[in-house]
Amino acid sequence: MDLIPHIKPHGAFSALLADQDLAHLQRVMRRSLSCDLGGPLLPLSYWRERLAAITRQAHLSPTQIQTVHRLYLYIDAYEAQSSASADEPVAISAARVNADA
Repeated sequence: MDLIPHIKPHGAFSALLADQDLAHLQRVMRRSLSCDLGGPLLPLSYWRERLAAITRQAHLSPTQIQTVHRLYLYIDAYEAQSSASADEPVAISAARVNADA
């Protein structure tokens, strides 16, 4: 049995916590995804789960919802760019094979 009840913060305190979490995610996520180590420091699923957790834990304002949406779009754009980059060498290799034939 859980002795500590699960209490959601409300009002100004909830908004402050959500603002702090979102500001932190904006800084850290962009650095993680722009890393030149051959890929993101943490998987994209981790960032999506962090954003989902913020939306579950707080009553977000319209501005905060827009920030969450913008961060999801940033993840999607990174994923699309990564998959396009990964497909490019295959397409070039296939073109070379066809040119050599």
